[in-house]
Amino acid sequence: MLLRYLAALGERARDHTVVSLMPRGSIGDEIAALGVSVLSADMQQGSWSPMALLRLRRLIREARPDLIHGWMYHGNLAAWLATLGPGNWPPVVWAVHHSLQDIRNEGRSTRLVIRASARASRRVAGITYCSRISADQHEAQGFSAQNRCVIPNGIDTSEFDIDPKARAWLGDLIGVPPERTIVGNVGRDHPMKDQGRMVATVAKMLEAGHDVQAVLVGEGQETGRARDAAVELGIEDRVTSLAQRRDIPRLVAGFDIFLLPSAWGEAFPLAVCEAMASGIPAVVTDVGDSRWIVGDTGVVVPPADTDAQVEGLSRLMARSPDERRALGARARERICENFSMTHYIDAHDAFYRTTLEKVGVRSPGETAPTPRPSSDPVA
Repeated sequence: MLLRYLAALGERARDHTVVSLMPRGSIGDEIAALGVSVLSADMQQGSWSPMALLRLRRLIREARPDLIHGWMYHGNLAAWLATLGPGNWPPVVWAVHHSLQDIRNEGRSTRLVIRASARASRRVAGITYCSRISADQHEAQGFSAQNRCVIPNGIDTSEFDIDPKARAWLGDLIGVPPERTIVGNVGRDHPMKDQGRMVATVAKMLEAGHDVQAVLVGEGQETGRARDAAVELGIEDRVTSLAQRRDIPRLVAGFDIFLLPSAWGEAFPLAVCEAMASGIPAVVTDVGDSRWIVGDTGVVVPPADTDAQVEGLSRLMARSPDERRALGARARERICENFSMTHYIDAHDAFYRTTLEKVGVRSPGETAPTPRPSSDPVA
């Protein structure tokens, strides 16, 4: 999401500096290709060290930002810790991109970070959440409700769009006939995604006489839980597993229906928005803000309920292709009106401006009494 946000800023992206806690990976390389300065505190996976925090502290001093925006749990806590003590430090705000349906679902170290963050949250200048439900869940765990700001994730609706030729192209790619219904999902292999249940749902659909093909795209899918479930249920030929790809917009536009089977952990699932922006109606589990995203353009079912997913898919498959296309067009309209990248950028500009105004800081070159958006946040 950070990469997409910076890419959408165009030339304004160069006014930002990104600090990665760990050595930068492929996403960091893509951000750097935008002309953004990408630095690293060189922390190691799963370990905190005083030296790494000192490096982070030095990098912040050298960047001289107007505002620091922590990004996700570890980045949030590190940003706050690095600015403790004497000195003229810029305001620190946090970004939470995770839902917290049940903290027991998280690993031990993540639980510790979340609880430490709850105690520290009253000492930051603001917290952005990508989901309304996520904000409520974190505040129930002790996060400060003061200066909360919900900024839903944004979609580039020019990148994800309706493509009438995509269905035939995808059918040829995976070798399925045009009359078969493609039920797609995009996401990495992870227990919270519950993609094995998606395969179980497809197996029940086949038993009921529906001609369906599951397509799962993402990191780990070729050997993941969904693949194992397909083998166990004997429907390997009806489950297509594709590794992470660069042509996601074209793939998604080729689905007939999108299915989000996630059991927990989702805050504001981008994959649902991408499908809807591509004119694909969705069946989603009621996790995070999925219900809000879909509105009346799709079907919402309880999480961890195979029969409910079968019923939801059956409802959409009972519609004619023209009716599904019309529903998909309404879904795209909903994304364009509520969750576009333009909305995302404007909301961040307003949040930065308001935060700087509250702490009495002006952006570089500011002469008017009301400060404009910060020109150099650090994420």
